[in-house]
Amino acid sequence: MNYLLVTIATLLLAFDFSLSKKYQSLEGAAPISGLKFNAFIGLFTAIIFFAISGFKIQFSAFSVILAFALSFCGMLYSVLGFKILKNGNVAVYSIFLMSGGMLLPYIFGLLVWNEQINAFRIIGIVVMLTAVMLYDFKKTKTTKSQLLLCIAVFILNGMVSIISKYHQINITYEAVDSAGFVMYSGLAKCLLSTILLLFYKGEDAKFKQKFSFKKRIGFYITVFSALIGGVSYLLQLIGAKDLPATVLYPLVTGGNIIFSSIAGKVFFKEKFNKLQIISIILCFVGTFLFL
Repeated sequence: MNYLLVTIATLLLAFDFSLSKKYQSLEGAAPISGLKFNAFIGLFTAIIFFAISGFKIQFSAFSVILAFALSFCGMLYSVLGFKILKNGNVAVYSIFLMSGGMLLPYIFGLLVWNEQINAFRIIGIVVMLTAVMLYDFKKTKTTKSQLLLCIAVFILNGMVSIISKYHQINITYEAVDSAGFVMYSGLAKCLLSTILLLFYKGEDAKFKQKFSFKKRIGFYITVFSALIGGVSYLLQLIGAKDLPATVLYPLVTGGNIIFSSIAGKVFFKEKFNKLQIISIILCFVGTFLFL
């Protein structure tokens, strides 16, 4: 059942990725657009999961602290990502982002949570890392400062995965349920993004531009993305209760490459090059090694 939940979560995540791409095509990829997207996503996520929780407010200082820590890491790597992508290093950014979200919780699970070492899964992680690198590989000139930013993104996205897993397996502190944690994470994302928006300065920094959409459809995409992304994250949290980190996050990463590629083909008529085809095949192989 947990594998089915993670598969559904990954499918939804790929669809959410398509929604984000559509949003960027409408609203642009400038920092203000990304911060606005995150602010409204966080707000709608909090509202939706407050309703899912039966309009009951659960409270746990432990859960609130972790929700803000998770959202802070997510917002920080998002801001750093804008700086990295400003120079067009999409491939390098993607490799560090996806690898961090997969590799760090894997290592953390082995060293801290005493998860078992499995030869097939070690081979699987190598296959998956190879697939990640091949999928977005292209020759780019990366400066030392950009490399440091990429390393920061690697660590921060890894921390997001570790914090999520830790909240779910915690038995020491009182915590809210999975839906409540998604609600608090959304609220934290909204607050942090709004604060950054208020302090944002630039040519497009007028107050009305910060909190309005260029087209009405951008608003609807944001609401739908909050629902799809929130449900995906909820299913990942449920799976994290029983699935070890050494299984969960490699499956999510591999599934994301596979399903996002299919979504890109279906919704955006994207074409695969030879390296991407090889990468998708490797993802299939690597994913089965974790089952």
